Amino acid sequence: MPQTRERGSRPAYCLYILLLVFLLNSLSYADRNLFSILIPAIKAEFGISDSLLGLIGGPGFIISYVLFSMPLARLADRWSRRGVLALAATLWSAATAMCGAAGNAAQLAMARFVVGIGEAGGLPPSQSILASTFSEKRRSAAMGVLASSTYFGLILGLLGGAAVAAEWGWRAAFFALALPGFPLALLIWFTGLKREKQDIAPGAGQSGPGFLASVRMFWGIKSLRLIAIGVGTFNIFGYAGAVWMPAYFMRSHGMSVIEAGAWLGIGAAIGGITGSVAAGAIVDRLRVRGEHWQLRLPAIAFLLAFPQNVAMYMLPGGAGINVAGNHVPGVALIAIVGGFLAASWAGPSFSAAAKLVAPSQRAQATAMLIVVINVIGSMVGPSLSGLVSDLLVGRMGEESLRYSLLIMSLLTLAGGMLFWRASTHYPRDLAAREAA
Repeated sequence: MPQTRERGSRPAYCLYILLLVFLLNSLSYADRNLFSILIPAIKAEFGISDSLLGLIGGPGFIISYVLFSMPLARLADRWSRRGVLALAATLWSAATAMCGAAGNAAQLAMARFVVGIGEAGGLPPSQSILASTFSEKRRSAAMGVLASSTYFGLILGLLGGAAVAAEWGWRAAFFALALPGFPLALLIWFTGLKREKQDIAPGAGQSGPGFLASVRMFWGIKSLRLIAIGVGTFNIFGYAGAVWMPAYFMRSHGMSVIEAGAWLGIGAAIGGITGSVAAGAIVDRLRVRGEHWQLRLPAIAFLLAFPQNVAMYMLPGGAGINVAGNHVPGVALIAIVGGFLAASWAGPSFSAAAKLVAPSQRAQATAMLIVVINVIGSMVGPSLSGLVSDLLVGRMGEESLRYSLLIMSLLTLAGGMLFWRASTHYPRDLAAREAA
């Protein structure tokens, strides 16, 4: 199979494209995660329950995200990746501003639904653009850098959002994070990577392969299917933590909204970013010893996440260490390790997906992963953890959220075992693709 040509004759432009899609996806994740740090303020103003907030934070966003991911990815593969990305960024930015203007819970839920539509068009074309820009020997590393945008976005959403909300209120935080998306959308529209012939879907502009036929083909690749199910299972817990971790820090460890946002932001900066970038770079080196390492490394990280989470949720409130006379919460230190482990799947997995399908199908393959991951993870995690927390509140009081998240962390073991199985099938699936 011919290697994808890296646009190495223009290395500065390659780095520019990487930076641009990195910034766009960072902003996407910032807008997505901002809601969680604002939960206490929104709850106080609207007077709604944890269960309803969990529905708005989870299904209220994810239903539209899932419904539109595959259609927008198909449009990116058959029309314009940069065009879809630019239009998507414009939409999610406008919808984020709508969240700040919401007058009640119903309006907020509607705005979150529209944010999900916009963000559905973000990651699949971004992954496809990078897969066409970087050669196989650098692809996992580039994907790892893009994966780290999740954590830069988390920092921006939690820390930046908390700072703006503390000074000007929760509505201003939504408005502040909505603004940068518009100029970035214009940049990707006018300066983004143009499609080359090998990246055009066969039959583009004609009938082409059917939507369901494409989905069946992707689902028929066993390692790709196991990646999706494995990450989705892990992320039942992972997405629950993304929504509820700030509230856990505040309720069980007595932090203010600023402190929770700051410590979670620091954990994301050190752990998540390092894990994303390191995993991609390490896999690029380990692959020479065997293709199974492309997925074996994330499997090990998922399995190690369980004992880390037990330590996280069994730590007594207020426990920590003193550094230069300053108290550093123990949960903040453990969160750094958790961020590293949880971040290790994205770069290697999306790089694997890019190798398992044709260049003209990469956005759709990425979207299929995203859809399955979110149907299993995001649709279930935030609302289920909120429900379990409400059920436990009679016995556990303010600690109900702690035990809800502890119970759900068992799913990290299941995710790790599924990924390990995917790693055993990946070399055979890759050989079949290269022989085709």
